[in-house]
Amino acid sequence: MTMPGTSAPGTDPIAVARALADGDRAPEADRARGRQERLDALVRHAREQSPFYREHLPPPSGHVDLASLPTVDKATLMARFDDVVCDRRLRRDDLLRYLAAEPGGPYLDTYRVVSTSGSSGSPGLFVCDDGAWAVYVAQFLRVLGFTGRAWDEPGTRVGVVAAVNPRHASSQVAMTFARLGILRLQPLPVTLPMAQIVAGLNEYQPDMLHAYASYAALLADEQLAGRLRIAPHTVTCSSELLTPGMAARVEAAFGVAPYDVYATTEGLWAGQCERHAGLHLFEEHVVVENVDADGRPVPDGEPGARVLLTNLFNRVQPLIRYEIPDVVTIEPEPCACGRTLRRMRSVQGRSDDVLRLDGVEVHPLQFAALAADPDVREFQVRQSGDRLRLRIVPAGGVAVADIAGRLGEHVSAALRGLGVAHPQVTVEPCTELPRSPGGKLQLVVADA
Repeated sequence: MTMPGTSAPGTDPIAVARALADGDRAPEADRARGRQERLDALVRHAREQSPFYREHLPPPSGHVDLASLPTVDKATLMARFDDVVCDRRLRRDDLLRYLAAEPGGPYLDTYRVVSTSGSSGSPGLFVCDDGAWAVYVAQFLRVLGFTGRAWDEPGTRVGVVAAVNPRHASSQVAMTFARLGILRLQPLPVTLPMAQIVAGLNEYQPDMLHAYASYAALLADEQLAGRLRIAPHTVTCSSELLTPGMAARVEAAFGVAPYDVYATTEGLWAGQCERHAGLHLFEEHVVVENVDADGRPVPDGEPGARVLLTNLFNRVQPLIRYEIPDVVTIEPEPCACGRTLRRMRSVQGRSDDVLRLDGVEVHPLQFAALAADPDVREFQVRQSGDRLRLRIVPAGGVAVADIAGRLGEHVSAALRGLGVAHPQVTVEPCTELPRSPGGKLQLVVADA
């Protein structure tokens, strides 16, 4: 029997997804041995083929001790892109021109090229071959398996309310599904007016709904108001923090609890199982390290400051101890579902989203109760020095002036409970909140 993670992944996303699902309950020790074999091979390959890693990594001796290797951040990766990649024909400027032309096929008839929206401050550029792309697409299919749905059911209609950009991985995943003849995706850009999104979903009548978390909550309001009239059997959310209040609104509207999905263009995925008790990390083809601000390992059960990702399936653009500024907590106990994959208990947002008041760290989830308030449609918290502004888009028929005192005191009491001695909180009414070019909503913002 082949141990999980040791065989070549292949180029068929469906076959890869089935193989991954078969290993959901495999002993973690077997999975770890497979990861180590892949890691040893990756480091040797990177040193041989990448000028950047040749100067960045020490010569391997025996099994690679990952914790002894240096980390790399996005800024360095993008600045040294031409030296990082392992095919000398790949050049950052050429790839950017290729993406600007809205490509319809593989680059050099070989490579899949995707970019990120830059919502964290700067866009990223990532390239992979057919084998790496098959693993990437298989992760989305695996998420569907976690929800109890078969990914190869013909004709399954999926309404996708997210960024629609041919340069982004999500759009290229949709094109791959179309080529495979599975999962009929209907993309609806979040940049459209809500009325058009509602009309599109009403016409399409999706079997499954996938949306940014904040948009899923807004669509729940539309469903409860009777303007949206769909009956999806599955709802999945990604790309933003899904608070308990948002999840409750979605379940009240559609009659199903939403499945939270964690997905990065860099290759790290995690998904909720039917227990909805944390997100299982898909670790056969990646190594995940949860570390503090100084790069030291964080014990399970405690939040880290960032995640270090080592992508074991992308040999074209190696990512070794790549820094992802997400604040996560790893669950120390196994899941009752029986899967042996580790879980993230929570994703508390990006480290850039952590506010500091009176020396106290305040994470986005500390404001999650606002999302559960029936009088609040959307919110954003902005910090200016020691002051917080609660920017509130009220529910229909509600005047912010009537609820400002209650919301301000609720947040102030929560901050005092965290140790902020004298919180200064004001409430500001808004008709809408600013979003990134990709349509994402940042729940907390520290003003410069």
